[in-house]
Formats: sequence, structure tokens, C-alpha cells
Amino acid sequence: MESFEVELNGKTHKIKVVRNLNGHLIEPYHIHAGKSVPCVAVNDNQRMEEGEVYAIETFGSTGKGSISEDGASSHFMIDYDMFQKPV
Repeated sequence: MESFEVELNGKTHKIKVVRNLNGHLIEPYHIHAGKSVPCVAVNDNQRMEEGEVYAIETFGSTGKGSISEDGASSHFMIDYDMFQKPV
């Protein structure tokens, strides 16, 4: 991905991988189910197992190549773990 560039308003920008966003394992009613699929090489020995379902997501940016979790959010999900706790 980082070998590509895009022209915006007559200016050429290099595309960078967003290093701290990943693809992920999907389970029923649990969209982010634990295992991650990084967009860059990492020192991790997790393996995909037969029958598992993954969202393979690549994220590119013309900015810094990372995100921070401050400010307003545009993505929301139910806290799956709240259904696992006794009432």
C-alpha cells in the first residue's frame, strides 16, 4: 500500500498504512472477537484456525499513518461482555 500515492487538489500525497488499526476475528453477535490481523508486520504468533471468520481490513492515510482515540466517535457497538455477566 505504501508504494502508492494520490493526487488531491493538484498535490501528490504518499499513502501510508495506518499502523494501529487492524482486521479482526468475527464471531456471532461479536464483531471484534479477539484475534487481530495487523496491516504491518508484528512479532505475534497468533494463527488463524480453520472455520474462523475474519474481517481483513486495510487502512490507508495521507497523514501520519496512525490514529488516536480522542474526540467524538463515529463508530459504536454493544458491549458484548455485558451479556456474559450474571445479573
